[in-house]
Amino acid sequence: MKKISVVLLILVLFLIPANVFAQGGKEVDTAASGGKMKVSMVLKTLSSEYWKRVVAGADEAAAKYNVDLTKLGPPSEDAIEQQINMVQDALTANPVALIFSPSQPATAVNVLNSAKAKGIPVILVDTPMPDGFTDYATFIGTENYAAGKLGAEAIIKKVGKSGKVVIIEGAPGNPTTTQRADGAQDAFKAAGYEILSRQPGYSDREKAYTTMQNILQVNKKVDAVFASNDEMALGALRALQQAKVNAAVVGTDGNKGALESILADGLFGSVAQKPEMMGYLAVENAIKLSKGETIEKRIDSGVDVITKETAQAALDKL
Repeated sequence: MKKISVVLLILVLFLIPANVFAQGGKEVDTAASGGKMKVSMVLKTLSSEYWKRVVAGADEAAAKYNVDLTKLGPPSEDAIEQQINMVQDALTANPVALIFSPSQPATAVNVLNSAKAKGIPVILVDTPMPDGFTDYATFIGTENYAAGKLGAEAIIKKVGKSGKVVIIEGAPGNPTTTQRADGAQDAFKAAGYEILSRQPGYSDREKAYTTMQNILQVNKKVDAVFASNDEMALGALRALQQAKVNAAVVGTDGNKGALESILADGLFGSVAQKPEMMGYLAVENAIKLSKGETIEKRIDSGVDVITKETAQAALDKL
């Protein structure tokens, strides 16, 4: 009887398909992806320059490591429910890891709990989850409060130790843009600046343009503007130029349009994140997790403050 059982066990082992194997303690079927490891990425959107740069870095790593990378994102950063639905769809594909940038982190708790229940590790990119939520593998991104503070300090160095400033942040509930605005606001207050207004621009150029127009109807004297991303900075700049108000405007991200504006004496500067590095590191660490390796809980992708002196070199790197 024992001999028959052993023979049956050997037969079962030989019948297991070669495309089914264990990664990090989880069975993964790679048949549908041509033998490649499957990784899913859901970003806030795929339409803006910043997120296209994140995708470019992820694609580079996927090509290098032979990864089947699925990339999803709603048409705009405020399409919160649509993004959550995309995450749910991504989880049904049973990837070895989910790379995720939550548009509104508080609404993503349940779907990340679903990822945990399925044994799918989550790599957060750019935007962290709320304080106290720890069911994710790692966060890869910028220290956003410090980035905002650096941007404000660049303005203070140009304008001087006092002035009137407007702060434009992203959508309410978006910790990335809120933390940048917090850092900038604290730096301005410490330098004795008057905060004329702090309002959301929803990470959108046209919405920030309208926001800045409305602010200028009440405040004719503006010395500086800090925006939590470059798209909003460019929108605010257009409103200032139309109103013939000369103010130092600093954005965040270091996108191509912002760098070109800096060189053309439009924006004063940009706190440049490294989105390509975020995307690349996300895929690289997904592979490490699939192999059962231990990774850091937080990985800082770094920032640079770019002004006219360094804008051309930064543009050449893009």
